[in-house]
Amino acid sequence: MASSRYTGRTKTKLTVPGMVWGGGWLRWLAVLVCIALLGGQFAKTFTAVERYGYLADIMPSDWRATNIWLDSSDCTLKSGAWLAVCEDGRLIPIADRALADDPGHALLLNIWSAITGKRATLPDAARINVLVDALGLLAFALLLIWIGAPIAALVLMLLGPVEYLGWMGLSPHWAFIGAASLAAVLPLALAATAHGLLSRRAGAAWIAFGIAMLAFVTLLRESIGLMGLVVTVLVLAWMAWHRTARPSRLVLLLVLTVVAFLTPRWTVMARDGLFDMEPAQRLERHGLSHTLYLGLGFIENKWGIRYDDAYGEELAKQLRPDIEFCSPEYFRLMWRLYFERLVEDPGEIARLYYEKARMLLGAPTVQPGPTFGLVLAVGLLILAVAGRTKAWRYASFPQGELVVAVSVAFLGLYLAQAMTALPSPLYAVPANAFVLILAGTLAEFAARALWSVSRRRYRP
Repeated sequence: MASSRYTGRTKTKLTVPGMVWGGGWLRWLAVLVCIALLGGQFAKTFTAVERYGYLADIMPSDWRATNIWLDSSDCTLKSGAWLAVCEDGRLIPIADRALADDPGHALLLNIWSAITGKRATLPDAARINVLVDALGLLAFALLLIWIGAPIAALVLMLLGPVEYLGWMGLSPHWAFIGAASLAAVLPLALAATAHGLLSRRAGAAWIAFGIAMLAFVTLLRESIGLMGLVVTVLVLAWMAWHRTARPSRLVLLLVLTVVAFLTPRWTVMARDGLFDMEPAQRLERHGLSHTLYLGLGFIENKWGIRYDDAYGEELAKQLRPDIEFCSPEYFRLMWRLYFERLVEDPGEIARLYYEKARMLLGAPTVQPGPTFGLVLAVGLLILAVAGRTKAWRYASFPQGELVVAVSVAFLGLYLAQAMTALPSPLYAVPANAFVLILAGTLAEFAARALWSVSRRRYRP
């Protein structure tokens, strides 16, 4: 298959060898295999969420925000409003009851209640997590098939169902591995299209899907949406540097990406414009500065900062007695405090970040499995060595370089998250998506390299 590289007024064709697989019935057979490999674990987990049904009449969820989501779905039935709680005939923004919570899960349950005419339940909340994880796993595997990496897709679908769907819960965290996979669709689709690994029509479809998924993911978790935004911007910058697309197209893609990332704001603005409700006192998404500042307190430090939400609220009240916890003013205060600490002693900040990085790098995130640091090192080494020696082309597997580059970028961002926030492997679990993707890509790289060697050795 040939790819077009934009070089000013003319286009030159770049021939990509070995891109014969993946068309016609073989591609659709691979799709059916992926669905079949997902089906058993998905059915088992999706059915198992019924175990949360008995809690509805006995006790609420131990994740407080989940209970607010259910109350909000009830309010949707009564008023038609979304992301709101009905209290004494008034509409209260959900953010004033579910503190620093991203709106995605509540919005999905609101939509579900509007469709079914019933109040959402705890099993419904758990099903959202299962569905997001299944969608993320299947979507990325199908993208691998479309760009011509069937072995990588097969390995992902063999290893992935247990890692993605082997457990479930009621908090939003259980959907984050699927969300991370969906966030990676857009940058990989852009890179693959630029390399000619996707036809014009398929590339446009996957890019459109990736933009929609970035909007969806940002609704679920702002930090994962931010990762998707950063990697996408890096890919667009690479495309601009190598002039693989017209500047006007790159600008359009950048604008659409930013608009998608701002979807939580558009959703809240639409709600406020359509329904008569009190102005929100608190930020209507997760917010970053609170975690960034308190993250300095995960390790003993010279300022006595503690990684504790109550500490953040207490500190804010000391400085501004009238401030509302988790309000926009509170998050602006946290930004100011963070930058003050950074300017005051950058060496101490560097020490804290180094210690937290060391914690994650030395811990496995896949159980059992290699340490996070080893996985990241292997990915970087493969990129450096295979790129310099042109091994990707020798193995007729240029798409492998793109998949590894996107995976390593996300792994690096999860390392940055651990450094700035919490280095617990629990919070790095979504990065396991890219550990499995790397494993599949390296398996296909090895298989193709051996095949290339054997063909050259035994060619008459």
